[in-house]
Amino acid sequence: MFCASLSAHNLLVNLFRLLIILSMKISGAHFPEPEKYGMIQSLNINELLSYIPLNSTSTTDEGDDQNQKTRISVDERRRRRMISNRESARRSRMRKRKHLDELWSLVVRLRTENHNLMEKLNQLTETQQQVVQENVKLKEEAMDFRQMLTDFQMGSPYSTHLRELE
Repeated sequence: MFCASLSAHNLLVNLFRLLIILSMKISGAHFPEPEKYGMIQSLNINELLSYIPLNSTSTTDEGDDQNQKTRISVDERRRRRMISNRESARRSRMRKRKHLDELWSLVVRLRTENHNLMEKLNQLTETQQQVVQENVKLKEEAMDFRQMLTDFQMGSPYSTHLRELE
């Protein structure tokens, strides 16, 4: 119990130290040298409270004004950051929309190009099939002409003379 009471005592002492330091910063009041309040051994609340000026309303008003200015400054920074974030998000959405539009344009262009290439391929395939058919037909005609020539040569009295010329 005594140990818990001692740690509570140390906690209160440290809280009062902080209170004194904060009051000094806000009000500009005169405080004892740091070595006098740095290591407080006894809890003399009245002595600690005596360092905080309570009768001067101007310093409290100045502190409130400073707090309000700080709060306004923090609120203004927060408001500017929110506006900046909104603008950044808007620009990001615009870039995304522009990129998406460019991709859709690319899709349309590539589909059109693909369609044109497919038509060209179909035409070339059809032409190739016609050429193959014509080639087969010409080969058949060439074979028929060879056969006719062979038949003509066998029936001709000059066939022996033609063989000699070859």
